[in-house]
Amino acid sequence: MADNSVNLRREVFEEDAWKIIDWLKDEEVKQYLNERQNVCKSIEQVIYRINMPILTHLFNQNGSFFMITTVKKETVGFLRLVPKENGAEMVIVIGDKENWGKGLGTNAIFEGLKHAFFEWRVDEVIAKINFENERSKRAFKRVGFTKDKELPKEIQYTISMDKFLKLAS
Repeated sequence: MADNSVNLRREVFEEDAWKIIDWLKDEEVKQYLNERQNVCKSIEQVIYRINMPILTHLFNQNGSFFMITTVKKETVGFLRLVPKENGAEMVIVIGDKENWGKGLGTNAIFEGLKHAFFEWRVDEVIAKINFENERSKRAFKRVGFTKDKELPKEIQYTISMDKFLKLAS
């Protein structure tokens, strides 16, 4: 049986930034994301302009950014927490398609919730998921998120700290 445990690594290295660029250039990976069209070009420009091995501070603007790694230390995706009025919004990408369907996203969501609830002390976490993104909808529901409301392009899912604590115990 495969180990689908993951870690959220705060440090973002230059090699991670290149992986993110590769993932975001892949239509299958980015098809449900709301990233700006020129995000890859922006990351590339930052890499060349800054010329530092660690880019953590650049990715942590407007929230917290984590690289998702497996127990074997493979980098397979990223998770972003963005502060909102009463909580946080979570965005997750498993960019390494070889690892799709292995439960890594679900485990990364769980780890991200621990950060949001225990470090940020938010009351709730939301995720806005494209109507057609069945894989993400399943992963967030598995962790305990419930459908909150339908927006023009996506469905908003929510989990409260109380519900998370009940599910985690």
